Amino acid sequence: MVYDQIDIVNKLVESINISGNSVTNSRRRIIAEIVRKEGLFTSEELAKSLPNIGRATVYRTLRLLYEQGNVCRINIVDDHSYYTLSSSDHHHHTVCKKCNKIDEINLIGLEKSIKQFEKNISGEILSHNLEIYIICSDCTSSK
Repeated sequence: MVYDQIDIVNKLVESINISGNSVTNSRRRIIAEIVRKEGLFTSEELAKSLPNIGRATVYRTLRLLYEQGNVCRINIVDDHSYYTLSSSDHHHHTVCKKCNKIDEINLIGLEKSIKQFEKNISGEILSHNLEIYIICSDCTSSK
């Protein structure tokens, strides 16, 4: 498990280096903390878990990782943005309304439809997000 985390940290560091951004010791520690976290976290939670690193550095690093597609930002109904490591290329999420469990899903047919839809709008689609709210099978079976 630890070796997997080290590999993930190294891949994220390499991604930042390739983009032309610097990787300071603080950024490396932020990345390691993100990799250690399981499930969702807010930017505030991340900053609190790294008290010796400035909030601005934490937020800038999180934004950079998000812009690179290395973390996902999920907006749940409580008006907070939550983050999680991205484990694949472009994807969408299901969010359980009872336990907040989040799973990644790939909807290839939807992606093709969105590309077709672009022909009908006066502009270029830059990005899109989709969260599908569900009651997960764990919560359904525990009734």
